[in-house]
Amino acid sequence: MILFRTHVKYRPMLIRFANCENIRMHDIMLQNPSGWTSAWLYCRDIVIEGISVWARVRGNGDGLDFDGCKNVRVSNCSFDTSDDSICLQTSSKDHSCQDITITNCQFSSRWAGVRIGLLSRANFENVIISSCIFRNTNDSGLKIQMNEGAEMKNMLFTNLLMINVPRPIFMTHTSLRAYVDGEEEYPEMKTMGDMTFSDIHVDNTGLDKNSAIVMTSIPGNYIRNITLSDIIIRTAGGGTVKDANNIFGEFSKEWFELQDKRRWPEYGYLGGTVPAYGIHLRHLENVIINNVNITTINKDVRPVIMAIDVKNLTINGRKIMEERIENINN
Repeated sequence: MILFRTHVKYRPMLIRFANCENIRMHDIMLQNPSGWTSAWLYCRDIVIEGISVWARVRGNGDGLDFDGCKNVRVSNCSFDTSDDSICLQTSSKDHSCQDITITNCQFSSRWAGVRIGLLSRANFENVIISSCIFRNTNDSGLKIQMNEGAEMKNMLFTNLLMINVPRPIFMTHTSLRAYVDGEEEYPEMKTMGDMTFSDIHVDNTGLDKNSAIVMTSIPGNYIRNITLSDIIIRTAGGGTVKDANNIFGEFSKEWFELQDKRRWPEYGYLGGTVPAYGIHLRHLENVIINNVNITTINKDVRPVIMAIDVKNLTINGRKIMEERIENINN
């Protein structure tokens, strides 16, 4: 076992690759980065297997950050991080992120287990995440965000276990300037969708009532072709009538213009408690929900699903028109 550490006074990365190919990393421990544990810029043909990352000594302690990388395989790894454990992003319009597999890994994070996007100037496509455990993650298990005018498609998330992960899936589609050197104009929104989430088991009974799957876009621009199947979610519940009537904000251009600080679409900026105890959908098209079982241990008056401006919603083979779905288990 090889151990790498850095001094915590400054913020150097432990590892940084740029424009490299045919990289193999096996059986090492990466510990105490002062910034990101590792950054991989515009690389291809990467295999990472059997590594451990512990990055809690400072904030912003990402684990593996793949920026514009292709043909990446990560397996049998463990992460305990103060920020995103694995991040897929595209900071350059010239370098897409594609053909990524992440399997048999364990994640614990102060932020997200796996984040796809935020920096999203080039396309994301062909991503599979399977057979992983997410535990004690403060923000989201899967955080998927298309913001800067590219396309995101062809993704499969399957055979996942999540324990104490308040947002098993948090997905946003909007237009913003996330990249530090991005253009002044807001980017044109393109497509986001063609994603399947299946065989996912979530135990959030140890958390508070603010726990749900959240997928949201903005009016006139839809997240398309989403399938949720064979999912079990157990939550604490406890939502009130006030919570059920809460209206989230919109991650629109007008909303971002009003912000004084970072213009990022974080869950906390939506405002208040999620108005559904299971799934909150807004501005989506072609959504299939099949064999999804969601229960609470405490009484909750919120609907199990809230669907706002969702076109072509099918639950267990039945077309749904209502915005509030009280029971999907029958």
